Amino acid sequence: MYQEHAVLNGLHWVSITDPTHDDIQKLHKKFDLTPKFQSYVQDPRERSRYDYNEATDTSMLIWQVVIKDELDQGYHVIPVSFIVTSDTLISTVSERAQRVNDELQRLFTQKSKQQQSIITILLQLLWRLNDQYMDQIDDINAIRADLAKYRKNPTNKQIEALASLSNQLVHLTTATDNNVMAIKQMKLSGDADSDAVSLSKREREMVADVEIETNQSQQITQDTADLVERLSNTYNNILNNSLNDTMRFLTVWSLILAVPPIISGFYGMNMHLPLAIGQWAWVGTLFMTAALIVAVVWLVHRRK
Repeated sequence: MYQEHAVLNGLHWVSITDPTHDDIQKLHKKFDLTPKFQSYVQDPRERSRYDYNEATDTSMLIWQVVIKDELDQGYHVIPVSFIVTSDTLISTVSERAQRVNDELQRLFTQKSKQQQSIITILLQLLWRLNDQYMDQIDDINAIRADLAKYRKNPTNKQIEALASLSNQLVHLTTATDNNVMAIKQMKLSGDADSDAVSLSKREREMVADVEIETNQSQQITQDTADLVERLSNTYNNILNNSLNDTMRFLTVWSLILAVPPIISGFYGMNMHLPLAIGQWAWVGTLFMTAALIVAVVWLVHRRK
């Protein structure tokens, strides 16, 4: 869906949700969108990046945003695209990331009476999107702390929940790493007056602030991933020990159960054997069986 809005005293915002081929062609005709930028916009797996086309004086930023899946209560990461021209901000998002456009709408509404540049609004949006990473990490840490409250053995439900956290953190860690690289590219492109991208002093300061925040979210996400990995290793150690105890128990029982057939097998043969005379001879076999079982248990316990 293609929509155009007049914002910030003469500037424009074009919001596109689930861009179609016609939407891309409209961008190409109206803003001279290059084929490379068109491919970035249409790629649902594009990694975070910042690129500038000097010929058209157009910048593009791909940013990874985190989305909560209400069905499985997990978190997914998807890319959104921002194209900046001299007087227009173009945002292209999927339906699942519609809240990005909603956040932009709130920003434009709040700043409508202030002298703000398109880049300033974009950087303020990135700040808010980065805060959402921190919120998701807080939720994941709460789940991790709850999973750490296992008793003797973790349940299958706890193991599945931990595996889900590990998968989510792989995506979140990769996304924060990519976002850090993108904001660094943006900073390097306009870090000096001689650079191709023209940024004001205030905009450079905001880029630096966003870089600090993305670095912080990157570090916290990595720390959380490390904690989840340690908890996973603890679960593995507990399960391995439990399996060893089970195998030891089964081994002892197999040895114990092997003794009666041996004794009964010998005394069931048609031949003369010690203590096989008299009506109470079977009692002797019981004592021999019990003695051998006790010996087996003692030997296993001694070698434990």
